[in-house]
Amino acid sequence: MAARPITSAQAGNSSIRGLRTAGEFGAILALAILGASMLLRLTTIFGADGQTISTLPPAIESATRMVHRLAASGVGLLAMCAVFLCWSRRPLPGRIVKPLASIVAATIGLAVIGPLTPGYRVAAVTVANVAGGVVLLIAFWWLRESVATYSAARKPVESLARAAIIVLLLHVTTGAAASANEMHGIRWFAFVHLGTAMLLIMFVGASLWECRREPSLAGWSATTTIFMAAQWGLGFALMSHDSRPVWLGLLHGMLSPMLAIALVSLAIRGANTHASAGILAAQ
Repeated sequence: MAARPITSAQAGNSSIRGLRTAGEFGAILALAILGASMLLRLTTIFGADGQTISTLPPAIESATRMVHRLAASGVGLLAMCAVFLCWSRRPLPGRIVKPLASIVAATIGLAVIGPLTPGYRVAAVTVANVAGGVVLLIAFWWLRESVATYSAARKPVESLARAAIIVLLLHVTTGAAASANEMHGIRWFAFVHLGTAMLLIMFVGASLWECRREPSLAGWSATTTIFMAAQWGLGFALMSHDSRPVWLGLLHGMLSPMLAIALVSLAIRGANTHASAGILAAQ
């Protein structure tokens, strides 16, 4: 059976509103997971015996780990609730089902590698953990925006916008790899991360240029520009410090998921705006 478009009446349905709420809270929890795991990683060093040592005060370390556990549990619960709500309103458009499938896949993936993460001895596990967390965030926010922009005028998200989000994910992955390798005294990977930053600026800049004449996207365009400029500036500030201050690394790292949120909103709302403009032009 073909999926039916979401109408205004359906948008008021509690199940549909529930999907939007799940997307919003899921994104908040994904941010909490990323922030907590990043803080724990940046404050962990290897001792002379090869064992990991946290430089955080014990109380703060315990609180951070608790936040991470609670947020991860909340994500799992929200994923199950979203699947139930989606099933109860089936069939739904692919633009709602696809991000939900990504949420489930990312949640399962993170749960599988979770027990392997403590210790940070395997860089690939650290990288997968960060990349999975960002995918989870993107999927939750994509679900939220897909329900929020339910108008009948729909158009697939443009390839350029999708490419910008993919390049951001690549940039985050290389950043996690640079951080993981630096724990083992390997610093050259930071230059690979810098190369993906150049690529990201190109794609984000092209996406912003495409949206320059859309007044309704001005807010998200400005937000994207600010996040991109701030991340670039903090990145250079990090490279200029030999000691790599924790607070600077945390700020730089958390700007990536915030930029992801802005890019997703820009992509989905831009697709709806372009579809509406096409309908008006045809009339």
